[in-house]
Amino acid sequence: MTATPVSGGLPHSPQGRDPFAPGMLVATRYRLLGRFAGPDWVQWWHAHDTELCRDVALSLVDSAHVRATDTRPDPVARFCRNTTGTSFSHEGRIAQVYDIAAVGDRIAVVAEWTPGWRVADVAHTVPRPLDAARTVRHLAAATADAHHFGARISLDHPNRVRISHDGLAVLAFPATLADGSAADDVAGLGALLYALLLGTWPLPSSGATRAAGLPPAGRRGDGSVVPPHRVRPAIPRRLSDVAMNAIARRPGMSTAQAVVDALDRILADARARSASAFAATTKRARPAPANRAPRPNAPLPALSGALALIVALGAAGWAAGATFSSSDAPPAAVADSMLSQIAPVPDPRQAPLTPSSAAAYSPLRFPDNGATASLAVDANPATSWATDRYPQQLSATKQGMGLIVSFPGPVDLRTVWIDSPTPGTTVEIRTAPVAWASIDRTQLIGSATLGDGVTQIVARTPAPTDRVLVWISGLSGGESGFQSRLSEIGFLGSGE
Repeated sequence: MTATPVSGGLPHSPQGRDPFAPGMLVATRYRLLGRFAGPDWVQWWHAHDTELCRDVALSLVDSAHVRATDTRPDPVARFCRNTTGTSFSHEGRIAQVYDIAAVGDRIAVVAEWTPGWRVADVAHTVPRPLDAARTVRHLAAATADAHHFGARISLDHPNRVRISHDGLAVLAFPATLADGSAADDVAGLGALLYALLLGTWPLPSSGATRAAGLPPAGRRGDGSVVPPHRVRPAIPRRLSDVAMNAIARRPGMSTAQAVVDALDRILADARARSASAFAATTKRARPAPANRAPRPNAPLPALSGALALIVALGAAGWAAGATFSSSDAPPAAVADSMLSQIAPVPDPRQAPLTPSSAAAYSPLRFPDNGATASLAVDANPATSWATDRYPQQLSATKQGMGLIVSFPGPVDLRTVWIDSPTPGTTVEIRTAPVAWASIDRTQLIGSATLGDGVTQIVARTPAPTDRVLVWISGLSGGESGFQSRLSEIGFLGSGE
């Protein structure tokens, strides 16, 4: 990474004349593709690195504005340090800064490109409130992580954020000025949640957000922002309060970690209600795919075979008489005794653990079907998450893919069960990776080859954790290629 100090430089462009335009080459290698609306002191561009043949996010920051917001010595060098500091987050939801260089009177901040959509594009689809909460939650966790390292993210405008293809918010254009604070970041998280809920921007901004597709939020007579649940009654009051309390920097919601905790509780409660509703409807038959016979919903797929064996043995014993039996117990007692050996009583220390979220994971940063990752932990086996379809089995270039499952708090994991219609899938349960670290830096705690139905995996975490990786190292094969599908993932253990 290079950080070229900017001193003097070219004079500002004449009023109304912009020296940057699509197709122009900046810093000898970055070709400008498209610009996003933003404050007047910065230009946000989608650009292409002609040397490394990759798309990048390019922020062209006015150096005069950097000096105006920081009167201490060496303001530009401090801006460079603060901006690169945002990449310290381990959550992978803050774009990595590749390079910082001088371009005339501008400072060019080059970061990884986030394929996806603007916040306004997603907000206009009117996402479900809980989906909006999931979208913001991981960026809030990344913000809390950055604050832990003393960094800030300057979440001051909706176009600074992009929604990735896996449906999560990413700080796509890092550029940290000296006049911001951690409290401003928390307010920005609340504003982002508010924008996804209502399609309006509740914070005053140095750049008109209407050009970014988000008009200003409605306000009451006293100037305060109208709460989301007052505009859309379908929005849960608790979720509306998270947004409003973060925007107002109220006690109890004054840190990014407090936002994470509040969203985790809301998502966990919603999942618990969904699980209860699903349990109440288990008497209804589950629709079976057309290409295979219906299968039971029992958590032990071998149990039906064992029962058939018991019935067969019982019939044979009845036909042969009591000659081969030395027990005076009635047949039912014999059957009960055999069942107790086949299906032992579960460990009372193991209880169902309810995840708060799931995100698709790949060390190559191109996760498979990230937008549907949550369907693997939604307590509904009729829905599922699937990998992409591959023409060949996984290899050294594509070692695997998986899901990072998060819990509201640390859990002591003991067992994982997976319901899958794609037998032959090889699954490993691993400790969760840090950011997008290599899979080799995670610890294997359990593995199995999935059968047709529910497969149980003994997986004991070395220490209580709030995240775990469900890693697919081998795909299920068929005539049309290689693909695996996970209908539902369940976890047993104890929480703290």
